[in-house]
Amino acid sequence: MTWAMLAALYGIWRRLQGIRLNHCLNSPSDYLVIAYLSWIVWTTGDYFSTIKSMIPFAGFYFAAAIGLDSLKKMAIFLNCWVAGLIVVAVFAVSTDFGYEMAPGSGDLTASFFGRLALNTWIYNNPNALGHGVVVILPLAYVWLVWRRGFAPRLLGMTAIAVGGYCVYLTQSKGAYLCGAAAVTVVLLFRKALYVQVFLLAVLFTAGIGALKLLPRMENFSAKEDGIEGRLMIWQLAYNAMERTFSGEGWKQFEAWIDTEQYGLIKKATHGSYVNVGADLGYLGLFLFVGILYACFRTVWQARPREDDLEAQRIQRALLTLASAYAASAWMIDRAYHTDYFFIAGACAAYHRLMTGSVPASLEDSDARIKTEYSSIIEPKAQRLESENSESHAYGLSWRRIGLMDIGFISVSFYAVVYCWHYLMTNFIQI
Repeated sequence: MTWAMLAALYGIWRRLQGIRLNHCLNSPSDYLVIAYLSWIVWTTGDYFSTIKSMIPFAGFYFAAAIGLDSLKKMAIFLNCWVAGLIVVAVFAVSTDFGYEMAPGSGDLTASFFGRLALNTWIYNNPNALGHGVVVILPLAYVWLVWRRGFAPRLLGMTAIAVGGYCVYLTQSKGAYLCGAAAVTVVLLFRKALYVQVFLLAVLFTAGIGALKLLPRMENFSAKEDGIEGRLMIWQLAYNAMERTFSGEGWKQFEAWIDTEQYGLIKKATHGSYVNVGADLGYLGLFLFVGILYACFRTVWQARPREDDLEAQRIQRALLTLASAYAASAWMIDRAYHTDYFFIAGACAAYHRLMTGSVPASLEDSDARIKTEYSSIIEPKAQRLESENSESHAYGLSWRRIGLMDIGFISVSFYAVVYCWHYLMTNFIQI
């Protein structure tokens, strides 16, 4: 992965004939990511080693943010993402049919009492596999089914079926909830208010009833050993965040639980927000949430033209990825995974496209960029005028972080901390 990142950065450097500072400061996410990585280095100490560890994260983010400088490249990027998820689902499901395309997956699944797992470094337990694959359900719909022809729709429905069966076999409660959250966001996007109200009513009645029918969802309370253990770890992490304020340092928090069977054992935090709060403190969690906020505002507020289906499809795909990640972050440790920075980078690239702030290269001249994106971006005066009317300009008017954004990030941050504290002290049975 590190070599792939270096190759990507070298390619961008050659294509742009060098990367200037203004290339890295073209979207609100850029500033937040730089602040987040800088805070990690500052609060962790051991500056040389920590900076070295942050270079891949920064590299993957800016490789996506700067490299995806056209809708065509973004489409290729998302094609690879969708294809990767489909391959993972097929490899995993093959074990259930006796083929075991990833050797050792059968024995691994048996060790989890029949819950499907894939014998790879990332998906070697049912929860990781479930959370990784569940995003294909809404993503395949918006990318392969929505306003597509027959062949892509057939592929999309097949991907949904295989992915859904894979997630079902994992019996991961968190994956079920993550999928439900992502599907809900996708269904509500750009719908009329009365349609949104109707969909929410259906989802909170029939949807919850359907969730209860899934494996292991009949009993979802703090009395269950797995959930009880996680809530205990959340309490330890919360105390660490309050005690240190700035956190214990990147990957420094450790949760040890005393068990009757195994004695004192080390456990994962089972939650990215919890992990970041314990490691990086209040400000680290604030910036972590802020980056997600920037992703959501970019894809939610952007206004591609109605006849530009590719731009709309990319917008919905990015919203799906961000929603699934934000939901999964409550249940599994993915705070320091590459996908967080890839998603943020892709949203930053989309922000550049919607605002017309894409750096030009020798091959892609200023004239070409102005021609390609002039249909998306209106003149500033016209955009400001439309902001004051009921209509919206095509493109994106949000250019920099303002006081309103700080306020919204603060509210989101407070909501995360409140839910964290509430869940660990007042968990309610569904």
